[in-house]
Amino acid sequence: MPPCAFAVGGESLAGAVFRREGGGLRLVERHALPLPAGTLGDGPLGAPLGDAEALSAVVGELVGRFARRPRQASLVLPDAWARGLVVELGALPERGEARAEVLRFRLRKLVPFRPEELRVAAAPIAAVAGQEDPLRVLTLFAAEPLCAAFESSFAAAGVRLGQIVDTSLALVSALAHGGRLAGVVALATVEARSFTLVCARDGEPVLWRQKSFGDSSEAETRAPRLAAELKLTRTFLAERLDAPRLDAVLLAAPDDVRAVWSEVLAEGLGRPPAIVAADSLPLAAESAREADAALAPLVGAACREVA
Repeated sequence: MPPCAFAVGGESLAGAVFRREGGGLRLVERHALPLPAGTLGDGPLGAPLGDAEALSAVVGELVGRFARRPRQASLVLPDAWARGLVVELGALPERGEARAEVLRFRLRKLVPFRPEELRVAAAPIAAVAGQEDPLRVLTLFAAEPLCAAFESSFAAAGVRLGQIVDTSLALVSALAHGGRLAGVVALATVEARSFTLVCARDGEPVLWRQKSFGDSSEAETRAPRLAAELKLTRTFLAERLDAPRLDAVLLAAPDDVRAVWSEVLAEGLGRPPAIVAADSLPLAAESAREADAALAPLVGAACREVA
């Protein structure tokens, strides 16, 4: 089957099917449907689910709109719902519940959520100078009930979700596909309730910074204060990761806040950002002409392997 991905927006659910072609992707089909008010939760991680039956109905209708119904897919959640955190560990079991328990124990004092109610995953990333523990890992977490609800809804529609990923990590996958993200690059993703900065070396994340906001107006109010924190991030990259300069800064943000965040990034990271655009994605030429901001995370999720 062609690669397929779905993505949750604030008030909609979108899906796209791609075909691998010439080292990139060609968009085959794309659909989106609004989510009825109250379908999803309004908590910090998108939980609790508001209306499971309404979600299943939307998923079933959306899947049914594809000419060839997908059988497996990825799901992209907003950064505010699927969050990342870099932690240091003494050891990390290979897989299974033992791995999850180690991660939950480490998160217990780091996040304001009940670890036993989180879906967690982690992957080792580059070590830094002076780290205290042997392993440094990028840990991702989301609300277990929310993930399970989406998996159940898609399973009822005949689709297996092989992975659930956040927007920023999906974007990194899209931008890095085929070795396109060389050097040390910072990607800033701005959503209504979240700002995420991922620094990657040759496409592999080495640093993750994330801020949550109550709403978009709060985000704009707090944005200028992030410049000082971003300067500290530059120092961390230089001193701990031997990366004294960034080869590029990229920004994915809504049009109405793009100018503000461009200024913050330029001041904090020392160079103005380039905007993530269609030509940043590994798309065939005719598909690139149809690309927009909503398509980019779907492309990235389709680039990743589905377990």
